[in-house]
Amino acid sequence: MKGVAIIVLLFVLGVSFLCSAETKKPITLRLVTPTPEGDYPQTYRDKELAKRFNGRAKGEYAIEVYAGGALAKLPEYFDAVRVGAVDMAFSNWGMFSFLDGRLGLLELPFLFANNYATNEACRYLLPMYDQIFQERFNAKGLGMMNTGGLNLFSTKPVRSLEDWKGLLVGAVSPPTAMLIKGLGGSPVTIMFFDLYESLQKKVIDAATLSAHGGVVFGLPTVCKHYTVFYGISAFAGYTVNLDVWRKMPKHIQKILEEETEKSAEWMKGIILGELLDADLKAMREKGVSIHVLPKEERERWVRALAPQVEKQLGEFGEFGNRLKRIADEVNKRHPYSERGLY
Repeated sequence: MKGVAIIVLLFVLGVSFLCSAETKKPITLRLVTPTPEGDYPQTYRDKELAKRFNGRAKGEYAIEVYAGGALAKLPEYFDAVRVGAVDMAFSNWGMFSFLDGRLGLLELPFLFANNYATNEACRYLLPMYDQIFQERFNAKGLGMMNTGGLNLFSTKPVRSLEDWKGLLVGAVSPPTAMLIKGLGGSPVTIMFFDLYESLQKKVIDAATLSAHGGVVFGLPTVCKHYTVFYGISAFAGYTVNLDVWRKMPKHIQKILEEETEKSAEWMKGIILGELLDADLKAMREKGVSIHVLPKEERERWVRALAPQVEKQLGEFGEFGNRLKRIADEVNKRHPYSERGLY
């Protein structure tokens, strides 16, 4: 009987172990992203990231995407990740310059020549900014990417530096205000979601947005001119709570690094591919005149901002110098090209 009892006990313990293993839930990574459910390409990109990661993590970890302001509002993303209110966030990084001025350097006017230069710069900039995130924000930076440069939607043609004089332009951030003022225009502080109404009511004459941003906000219905000059780069990426990151097994860290980088590469490709073609088609269907700034004229615009850009970089010492060296190197490898300016 004693032997039978031992066998029964071992059987019960084995069944309990198997049940426990089968019911063990994955560790959830809550990823917040600012764009709404159904958005393409931003929310789509993050949903695809979650699918790939979850498939490879095999039940150990799982990303859940919370879109459009769920769990945290965009201006709160860095703090939400820092304190663990969320585990991951996707956002533009330059917009958080109010927390650390080095983040704002990413959006200095004309620092990068075009989308191709910005795409390449990501690989060199990520280690620099990851160090800032770890030191200042209890976060790990991953998947740095380019989401498209800022150009000009306007109600009147803007084809030369002189055309900026007296132009009232919606400014959604300090760098865009710097760009507008430096080119001779008058910046008017307006949030993204108010640009359309402000243009419709003739409060402003123009707004700086990417091609896709303009189409999403409906600007082609009120602005019949689009000037392509690549005034400001738009760098973005993922941040992960550093405590969460350090608790991950090495193989899970590797999967997350690889999959966020895959998302970044996909985004870099689509902004100059199918997404751009679709946006330009949508603009033309609305009767928008598209003007790509010639190389010589763009160089005039660059020179107009150069002293301010140099001054701001200089204020950050060696960090600013490193950023400038990276920009100079990638700009040299990716000179002026019309497609790259979009």
